[in-house]
Amino acid sequence: MAWGSWWRGRSGTGPDAAGRSAERPSAQVVLGAVADELSALHGEPWRVEGEGGVEVRGPGGMAVRLAESDDPHPHHLDLVFLADRDRPETAVRDCVTGIGDGDRDPVRRGIEVWAATTGVSLIELVAHNGRFAGHLDPRDPDGMPGWHAIHGGVVGWGTGARYHAVQDWLVRNPLPPALAPALGGDLGRDQLVGIKVLFGGGDGEQTAEVRVNGAPHAAASAALAGLDWPRVTGGRAWARTFILLVRREGTGRGAPLRAARRA
Repeated sequence: MAWGSWWRGRSGTGPDAAGRSAERPSAQVVLGAVADELSALHGEPWRVEGEGGVEVRGPGGMAVRLAESDDPHPHHLDLVFLADRDRPETAVRDCVTGIGDGDRDPVRRGIEVWAATTGVSLIELVAHNGRFAGHLDPRDPDGMPGWHAIHGGVVGWGTGARYHAVQDWLVRNPLPPALAPALGGDLGRDQLVGIKVLFGGGDGEQTAEVRVNGAPHAAASAALAGLDWPRVTGGRAWARTFILLVRREGTGRGAPLRAARRA
């Protein structure tokens, strides 16, 4: 299986078709992998800490916790990033499914993807220096109308000669303005809204999934399925990215952002 990423120069993979017969990994295994990946991407130490090793802690107040999941897939992981672990209102929830490519642990592959797309966006929220992810102004034609946004990495993977086709399409075609009408004006919060996008497939099968703060968004997923991204034959191609809507235009920086301790 070929794979690669754009924006952060890191690589990742995608959905784990074989994982349904596997065992669910322990929290310590998951959090240890999260700590390893965020340390590598951030260039700062992240460690499993807390009583009983319940969370991964990074510089300042940043932390990642493993949330309860009702998804039966053993490699489905729900992760909660906190810009400030003492402020629950700074939490952003997301999920990832392990990636089976035959030669590495699918859980670690999935966490690599999460870190390269979601993790870097949330580190950038605190760092706020453009090093980890890109910033999009509300009036940027590639951005989300009415929101200041941070756009994470674009990770692609697949098989065959066109494994990179969906990733290449995503790099050329900004999703925020395309999905904005379907997402609508009410996203439940005026700041820190996480949007995960996963799509692709091959040989007559396809996935098109948009989640908002970890929950499936049916209208946005349907809008994604209706876009003209490549439908690959003779192989497979997927891509994933993450967009963090930092704050709605006109709301100011807001208490959660003022409270976040810089890395």
